[in-house]
Parts: sequence; structure tokens; C-alpha cells
Amino acid sequence: MDHRAFKTEVNEQFARIAKAIANPHRLELVDLLAQGERSVDELAKESALSIANASQHLQALRDAHLVLSRKEGLRVYYRLADESVFRLLQIIREIAERQLAEVDRIVNTYLTER
Repeated sequence: MDHRAFKTEVNEQFARIAKAIANPHRLELVDLLAQGERSVDELAKESALSIANASQHLQALRDAHLVLSRKEGLRVYYRLADESVFRLLQIIREIAERQLAEVDRIVNTYLTER
């Protein structure tokens, strides 16, 4: 494998992670899972998603190996694959807070309107 093919292949895998996390619902699901393992039902309720929609988002995260699942009877439970997944979310937040004035405006609006 030459250098160019290597760079392309490895960057495709990095983009796979970025694509899986690049959705506001998935970011919220990762945030919820950082608090501990939860069932699809619990995650759907907490994130105001339908069970089917939550399941689809969780499947995308699972396909990228960001979350793990286990089945117990009819219920499926999810957890973060490891702590680095939550660190990724923290880094995204930190960059957004530093680079996007819109984040500060949204937070300020929320806090003053409460």
C-alpha cells in the first residue's frame, strides 16, 4: 500500500466516526449514555425521540463502534464503548464554545428565559 492509499483509507475511518456523531440526536444520546447504561426505551423517553428513531440513531453509533449493546429479554441496553467517546463529545463542546458565538447566545437566551 502506498502512502496516498494509506492516508485515504485511514481518513475514511476517521470520517466514519465523525459522520456517526454528526447529528444532534446522537450527540444527546452519547451525553445520556455518559451517565450510564440505559435501555432504548429510557433513551427514547429522555431524548424525546420515538423508540424507532432512537434505535436507528443508536444503531449508527453502534456501527461506528462508539456504543455497545446487550440484550436482556426483549430489552436492548446501550453503553458507551469506552470513556474516549465521552471525551470526544467534550472536545466538540469545547471547540463549539470557543469558535461559535451562536453557542454562547443560545446558552444565554436559555438561562435568562428560565
